[in-house]
Amino acid sequence: MKTRVFMLAAACALGAPAAAQAATVPVQQLNGDFAASNSTVTKTPDGVHFGTYANAGIIGGTLIYTGANGPLASLDEFAYTFTYRQATDTTGAAPYARVFIDADPAVDADGDGVPNNDVDHDILLDPSNCGAVEPAQATDLTFAMSTAPVRLDDDPGANCAASTMTFAQAKAAVLAASPNAVISSLNVTQGFSTGQDVSALVRSITVNGTTFAFDVPPAPGVVTQNNTVIQQVPGPAAPAPGAGVAGIQVTSKSCRGATLRRIHAPTRKGERFLRVSAALQTPAGLRALRSSGRTVTVDLRNKPEANYNVRLIARYRTKSGHVRRVVTRRNLSVACS
Repeated sequence: MKTRVFMLAAACALGAPAAAQAATVPVQQLNGDFAASNSTVTKTPDGVHFGTYANAGIIGGTLIYTGANGPLASLDEFAYTFTYRQATDTTGAAPYARVFIDADPAVDADGDGVPNNDVDHDILLDPSNCGAVEPAQATDLTFAMSTAPVRLDDDPGANCAASTMTFAQAKAAVLAASPNAVISSLNVTQGFSTGQDVSALVRSITVNGTTFAFDVPPAPGVVTQNNTVIQQVPGPAAPAPGAGVAGIQVTSKSCRGATLRRIHAPTRKGERFLRVSAALQTPAGLRALRSSGRTVTVDLRNKPEANYNVRLIARYRTKSGHVRRVVTRRNLSVACS
């Protein structure tokens, strides 16, 4: 990891090998290796806040970390501490953690021009354990992939018995099929699941030996809240046009999508591609997308700032003549910068 503390002096004095000590890194803003998928995810002094989502089945947001991008084999731990609330008592409403995996960083499977950011597999930590339990609300909870069960390539929990395993087993399964697999991002998501009036606060995440603490004050003079940036600037005692009270200048920003995205069904070694069907998750449900060969077109032009999740169902013929069904998901977004 980039941030690691080594007890070199003590180790040398004792005549023992140098050992790593866990480090805690305060994160004051979501920039650099950290990003929010949309304006419903904001950094506050208490942590990263999600929501509130009136219907968390159709809306949500994601905290994204790319500082661990690299060989999947190097990831031993991904944990997070959070608290959440919902107006109902449904399982599956707590925020969940995912490792997005690119099977081959040399192949641009989604056609976006960046070969090492595809999402061919995902490992998911679901605090409800596939809907079997309801995690406590309004309480700080910590879940770690090294100790909790995870699901491999089964976000919705469609086949819990087959997809649930340990993190070590999930890594081994991916690496057995794709030895060059790399991490394309680590993610904590709230919403796109279940519950009403759902909100969450992520206090920290831990990646291998480093804990990134979000429950710290923001950088001096800058506060980001939803889609409005409030910045402390010198100004007159009285409000001026375009400025808030006591020299607080308020600038609102909004944006719309301006791209036509083309993504592709993955290639599979030794298997012949047959066809693909794709659908976009919308508030009204799944909407079918156009496809031509392996290419699927997603029109994000004039779309509001949000996450746009696409499900691809591709079919391949194996050497033995069987038809294999492969489900992959792409997470696109329109976001203001």
